[in-house]
Amino acid sequence: MKMFGRTILVLLLLWKQDSVRSVRLVELRVPTHEPEGGMALLGCQYDMEGDTLYSVKWYKDGREFYRFVPKNEPPVYYFETPGVNVDVARSSNTVVALMNLTQESAGHYRCEVSGEAPHFTTVFRQKYINIHLLPKGGPRVMGLREHYRLDETVLANCSLPPSRPKAHLKWLVNDRPAPSEYVLGPWYRVSTDRPDAAETILQLSFYATTADFVNGAVKLKCQATIAPLYQRETESTHYIAFPFTITEPPDAEEIKDHAASVQDSLAALLIPIIFLILV
Repeated sequence: MKMFGRTILVLLLLWKQDSVRSVRLVELRVPTHEPEGGMALLGCQYDMEGDTLYSVKWYKDGREFYRFVPKNEPPVYYFETPGVNVDVARSSNTVVALMNLTQESAGHYRCEVSGEAPHFTTVFRQKYINIHLLPKGGPRVMGLREHYRLDETVLANCSLPPSRPKAHLKWLVNDRPAPSEYVLGPWYRVSTDRPDAAETILQLSFYATTADFVNGAVKLKCQATIAPLYQRETESTHYIAFPFTITEPPDAEEIKDHAASVQDSLAALLIPIIFLILV
């Protein structure tokens, strides 16, 4: 019985020792969205909890591209991988710097941390990076004029240079979303230079009325969004062209002179009539 108790105690102590020396991955910092041509910092924070670090490895879509082994000299290894360009000078056991991101850079990135022998306890975690092709410039509006007559059609197209993914365009009239009946589209036109990207077009069409032209003016705005990396807008103000001009009312002196002139005209007309009656 005593032997059985000692055996249980030894097993418990060994289990406790192993549990204390269990590698723990504290935080994985991998951006979810990055632009083409940019850079990304991949962070992997871990706690050895009494164990000794054997290696930190990074994988993209299951393929190893970076390894840090503190006992080796040099400790850093970089394996060429399509879409993965590592800035070794800025990388370490906890950070990997990627540069010159391309469409091929998108994928699952996994950090794997291992403890030393004899257990080589390993923990890992992964996240996905989306790579966006952002448009060169902001939204462009064509077809608008500065002045419109009442009941004339206001017609304009808002377009955004090619992007990936497709952009979300939105028209606003006096800082409020344009009614659905005012909007046509969107339409997409594939880029000849980048078949993976498309230009986005959204049309605005409505009749010029006093409901939209408040105090004779309307403010139109086109917003372009590619969340969460891009948001631009263009804004312009347009006016009602009145077909007539309002003249200033005559002043009191003009009215007085006009009344005197009317009285003189009546007197000149009545005097001959009275003379004929008396004769």
